[in-house]
Amino acid sequence: MKIRVNGNSVRLRLAPNEVSELVQTGNVSDVCYFPNGNFTYGVRATSTSKMNASFVNGYISIHIPDTQLKGWDENDKVGFEHTTPEGLFILVEKDFKCLQPRKHENESHLYENPIVSK
Repeated sequence: MKIRVNGNSVRLRLAPNEVSELVQTGNVSDVCYFPNGNFTYGVRATSTSKMNASFVNGYISIHIPDTQLKGWDENDKVGFEHTTPEGLFILVEKDFKCLQPRKHENESHLYENPIVSK
């Protein structure tokens, strides 16, 4: 899973196995280990009607309504987005292979880029 934070926006990109885990278990997360603490981020299914996010004890948690997640691992929907009342833009999407291969990145486990398959 990749995370990008830019200003007042947060974007997570999930590989196929992470999308499957999220749909099947309702939760997927990852961690980055720093010398003085861990930074954890993840996505979880909730019974709420809108996407939301929280940041507690170094953990960014994105919440997506479970009704929206049903079948996401089997359909062509790219992702979900929402802007909270506080102005935080949230985007969770499937992670596609780049159009130009990158020398030091293994993208074999990612979704095929739909632009390439046209």
